[in-house]
Amino acid sequence: MEDYKNILFCSVSYRRNIKDMPFVKTLTDGEQAIGVTRSLSEIFGDDYEFKSLKNLSLQDCKILEEDGTITANLIDNKDISAYGKSLDGESLLYINEQDHIRVIVNSKKFNLEECYKKANIIDDKILDKLEMSFNTDFGFLTSNPYLCGTGLEIEVLLFLPAIAYNNLFEKIENDLLKNQYDVIHIGNTTSPFFKIKNKYTFGSKENEIAENLYKIVLKIIELENNEESKIFDFSASHLADRIFRSYGILHNAYRLGVDETIELLGQLLWGINLRMLKSKKQFDILDVLCKIKENHLSEGVLSVKEAEKKRARYLSDLISLNIQKGEVDV
Repeated sequence: MEDYKNILFCSVSYRRNIKDMPFVKTLTDGEQAIGVTRSLSEIFGDDYEFKSLKNLSLQDCKILEEDGTITANLIDNKDISAYGKSLDGESLLYINEQDHIRVIVNSKKFNLEECYKKANIIDDKILDKLEMSFNTDFGFLTSNPYLCGTGLEIEVLLFLPAIAYNNLFEKIENDLLKNQYDVIHIGNTTSPFFKIKNKYTFGSKENEIAENLYKIVLKIIELENNEESKIFDFSASHLADRIFRSYGILHNAYRLGVDETIELLGQLLWGINLRMLKSKKQFDILDVLCKIKENHLSEGVLSVKEAEKKRARYLSDLISLNIQKGEVDV
């Protein structure tokens, strides 16, 4: 499979609810909640490590949220929620997040077909052992009525610096996504990190959902590549200046806010991809985006000022050790 440098992450998930059990929002029986975890543990044995959020501190939960292991919705249901993580780290099971069970398979490559196959296998194992809420007219019932039917969600995180540079996100949303997909910007709305996922499943077949999103992602990547070529042809000097300014700020700043840092890191990654900057080792942008967040910067609560100072020091050290300016003549 082609290694798309602009695709940072993809995820396939299924949402399921157990028959005759109240939806999570109205679930008050703690024993029923524990029973879901127990059932999944029996199905998957030692292949997953399960943890109840009730047994974790809020700080630990926030760290897990920042690194993408759990979600804010799981934390909101801390007294009845849990998660299981596979030993290979590629799949997760959420218990009592928004639905009783969510199966998730992740990949740092644009590997939707493989993620889909793995998620399907995990889901089938669960369906073989547990009877789910299902309606002959609506399919699998979920807390979000738009996801009834298959309960399938597909999510892709894209890195689109040229589209951000030319302010074309609105064009993508209007011309390509057409209100069929949820859009999430990582940072502010000018950030080059752009996440999309299907908004609906009701009335659609699983293969149609996957194929349609796959095609849209490829169209977005084509637009990104075209815009990058135009920028390089007509504004290469300005682009190089912008990348090196971002490099300089990240290397030398005394304080850095989160949104500013995300935008600057986007320029840094773009520079590395264009070989204007050299990285001594693989630059893991997802890991860096995780480590600049507040709960990863300190074990205790930080003031905004202290968090910004720690963030700047972390990035200065990271760049000093790993990133160098390349040879550029534009």
